Amino acid sequence: MGRWLIGRLARIPERDRYLSVCLMIAFFIATMTTAIVIAIGNPTGASLYSHAINIGKAIAINGLAYLVWTAVIGALLSFMFVPLPRLLLGSLSYTICSSILVLQESSSGKLFSYIVGVGYSLIAIVLGLLFFVLFHRKIGKSIKIGVFASVLILSSAYLIFDKVENKMSAVPTIGEYSESVEDDNPADNGQFDVSFFTYGSGDDLHREKFGVDVDQVTPTVDASDFITTWSKDREGFWGFGPSELPVNGRAWVPEGEGTFPIVLMVHGNHTMEYFSTSGYDYIGELLASRGFIAISVDEDFINYSNAYGIPNDNYDLRAWMFLQHLSSLQDMNEDPESLFYGKIDFDQVALVGHSRGGQAALMAADYTSFFSDEALLDRMNGVDIKAVVAIAPTDKSIDGKKPHIHNTSYLLLHGANDADLYNFRGDQQFYRTTFDDDYDGFKTTLYIEGANHTQFNTDWGRTDLSLPRGIFLSHRQTMAPEDQQQIAKVYMSAFFESVFHGQSSYEKLFQDHRYGRDWLPDTTLVNKYRHASYAPMVTFNTQENADESNANGFTTFETETPKDRIGNNRPADALRLEWDHNASYTLDVTNNHLLDKNSVVLTMANVDGETEAELMPDIQVELETTDGESEQLPLDDFMSLPPVIKTDYTYLGLLDNLFRDGKYEQSWEPIFQTFEIPIESFDVKGPINKVTLHFQSRPGKILLEEIGMW
Repeated sequence: MGRWLIGRLARIPERDRYLSVCLMIAFFIATMTTAIVIAIGNPTGASLYSHAINIGKAIAINGLAYLVWTAVIGALLSFMFVPLPRLLLGSLSYTICSSILVLQESSSGKLFSYIVGVGYSLIAIVLGLLFFVLFHRKIGKSIKIGVFASVLILSSAYLIFDKVENKMSAVPTIGEYSESVEDDNPADNGQFDVSFFTYGSGDDLHREKFGVDVDQVTPTVDASDFITTWSKDREGFWGFGPSELPVNGRAWVPEGEGTFPIVLMVHGNHTMEYFSTSGYDYIGELLASRGFIAISVDEDFINYSNAYGIPNDNYDLRAWMFLQHLSSLQDMNEDPESLFYGKIDFDQVALVGHSRGGQAALMAADYTSFFSDEALLDRMNGVDIKAVVAIAPTDKSIDGKKPHIHNTSYLLLHGANDADLYNFRGDQQFYRTTFDDDYDGFKTTLYIEGANHTQFNTDWGRTDLSLPRGIFLSHRQTMAPEDQQQIAKVYMSAFFESVFHGQSSYEKLFQDHRYGRDWLPDTTLVNKYRHASYAPMVTFNTQENADESNANGFTTFETETPKDRIGNNRPADALRLEWDHNASYTLDVTNNHLLDKNSVVLTMANVDGETEAELMPDIQVELETTDGESEQLPLDDFMSLPPVIKTDYTYLGLLDNLFRDGKYEQSWEPIFQTFEIPIESFDVKGPINKVTLHFQSRPGKILLEEIGMW
């Protein structure tokens, strides 16, 4: 038996020839590449040395596993007298199985993992065949040159096609604006010189700006009352536990006398070992030059780590740290030795948050709903949070509650290509933001075709998903990072100029994005805007049937609760209107006192995902007075109905549905646009009693959420 076993082991490679060797080398390269990608996506340290060690370990482990697996499978096949290249089959099976396992562990979807795992192995086979052709002695030079040239031509053709496809998809859609634009570009630097400095514990192990090079030392804060999940490894990495959390910030301060409004910005839940805090420097420098104190709040130590986990009560902790910064800043503002001394106007405070940080900003603005610490709440009595900006925020219930903000202006920015927050979640907060009738504030949202999740932060790169899943994300529909950051600069600067500096003319940008056509890159934008003075006239409810008596020509006329991309109900019902030819819908607004208002306001979404952008329906708006006077004008005179914005996240076309794996079912969702219809644009006199929408020529499908006035 022993001699038989030794004999069969010796005969394992008997059918593996030169071609098998070439293919096995290709399989090893493929699996080694996978191991490197996994190591990059799962760091255990922050330094270049630790990343190198991590990659080295991954390569070594993969190499050993590759050899053992290949040898074991080869031996089993030899014992079974399988007349095939046994080591080749062993290495192929390792490549397929390891690829599938890696993708499944990264939640890429079961079927997607199998298809891509097998496909990746086929690519490795092609690579091995190339090795065979290029290095085999018996294959002539002319064949080798031909194969090499073919590969080069095909690669070049793909790159050229990819660039042409990107260029063709970049159709300018912002459009013209009928009025003159007298404001300066809010993304241009202002008149103030800017000082930059940092504050923090002074003991940071990884970032000198919060460690040995910190400009102002701040006391730590104790979160151990509610943070109980903080591993020893995490404490070893950072050098502190939940009882000594640092209050670290990167600050940009206008030079000059007087107090200034303050804007605190915080990142979201990125990989802990890849730092995030400097990712908003481009915003901080701009705002400070325009007379705002801007601070990027450090919460890197709260972020997740594949090696060290994540603290519990993560959302509460992020918002709590926001409040701790405001408390510490009050102390520094009163300290003659502080760099902030006498600089901060706490009656003009804004919070900005990205991703989980966006929800943290909203929770901090609604702090009484989430925190009961009397000492902390007393400190907050001296703070007036007048504005919140949420960039692709989460909207998770915390202890059964979500933030509600009142008399606080709200701006939401969200990218249609966001593969992390893949539905328009922050729009829910739009409906939870309220104002007193006499308050001078507004709420607004901006949905941006081509923008993704990470590019709002310059530290986060272009890929929304961590490796290895991030490899499969396509950037064909994704705008350049500088364009996405330009949009953020324009909108955030204009927002704060309007809220804090009284530059009310900038509000035109939020009412109609075309006002900023000279400041913004060419892309499709969909904006919703409501001033505190807005009053609804007509709303729709699924519990009540819509009045069909004034509707003509519709193939569908029904009230529904619209759903977002993942199938969740939107917070407001809407009337679905579908038509093939001419149709009209008249609403009686006699009792709404329109004589005292300036505009009729429509909130509508295009839901015809089959119609091309250049074939948008022809919609006419007609206003009629109580005296029977009426005039009809094209909706395009005020704002064009935007096309449905579809997103394919991967390069794999048909596999995009499999990549979603139930996370979201649709490539688009209804995005509502505000249409302001100034009454003075119509040549009619007297009170308006009827608003009629005429749908002409081409078929279409829309959702009408509300008709209001301001």
